[in-house]
Amino acid sequence: MHPNEILQQSKAAYGQWCKQWRAQAKVHSKYEMKPLSDFLHHGVGKACLLVANGFSLEENMDTIIKYRDNVDIIACDKSIGVLIDHGIQPDFCMVCDANVSYEKYLEPWKDKLENTTLFINVCGNPEWTEKGNWKDRYFFVNMDVIKSELEFGKISGCQNQIPAATNVSNAMLVFLTQCTNEKRINFFGYDKLLLIGYDYSWRPNSGYYAYDHKGGDGKHHYMRHQYLLDCGGTFCYTSNNLLFSARWLNLYVRNFGLNVVNCSSHTLLSHPPVRDLKEQMQYQYRLSDKKTVQKLTMDLQRLSAELHTCQNRLIQIGVDHQKAYLRSI
Repeated sequence: MHPNEILQQSKAAYGQWCKQWRAQAKVHSKYEMKPLSDFLHHGVGKACLLVANGFSLEENMDTIIKYRDNVDIIACDKSIGVLIDHGIQPDFCMVCDANVSYEKYLEPWKDKLENTTLFINVCGNPEWTEKGNWKDRYFFVNMDVIKSELEFGKISGCQNQIPAATNVSNAMLVFLTQCTNEKRINFFGYDKLLLIGYDYSWRPNSGYYAYDHKGGDGKHHYMRHQYLLDCGGTFCYTSNNLLFSARWLNLYVRNFGLNVVNCSSHTLLSHPPVRDLKEQMQYQYRLSDKKTVQKLTMDLQRLSAELHTCQNRLIQIGVDHQKAYLRSI
């Protein structure tokens, strides 16, 4: 993917939406901006299921219900209501879009969120922040190629900067890992990141969204920009934006060598290979390591600060002695 393609996408989005983004960042400035460091190494020993809203979510709902207690779940805006309707309260919900409908995708479930933490872009729709009985709220700004994070961070007072992605589904994966061109990390620390609903396409006999087969206002018809085969060899449709997002996520996962397992059988993601959701949701490994890793991280941060202090002190003593020497001759 050429850098100019991403630059053009970022400039076009900013030019179209910047006034609304500024206004909504201002609304969010009244909230406490808690640090995302609260979730550093949160998932050590566990898998996290990332729930997008492709049709494979509907196909695998029974499995998710059965093995829900084995994993943490982060849902995108359009899938949270689907999960709650099936008796599943996700641990996290992510909202990125400035215009995602509160009335359609949250209002019917606004009083059922007491076990779910909201992660929302400061430029996102403030109705999601204000009207849900969330367990907690955390905010972030997107770092992009045009440095818009500087503007929206200043307006909102938010210091949590996350690499930008192409849509909310991709953003969930980026949010949990937070790799950049300068570093490869696994911020939340999950052993596995499982993808469901990451289809980026729909088939003639399936829905555009899970449990919303026409895609709201008929996207299953007018978004048929390309006709192709998915990675399972099945004929499907996709839009230009969905295909761009699939290509982008392929590169992100492959280039950083991430611990991602795709469980969406009809998908345009060519990497990583598809695996069985039932099997993958039964993963856990030495959960007690979480507290050890968090303690060691704190120790490392403290020792690094002490090392920095010692180095500065040694330099200053050396400078003082050099000056004394020079004054003596």
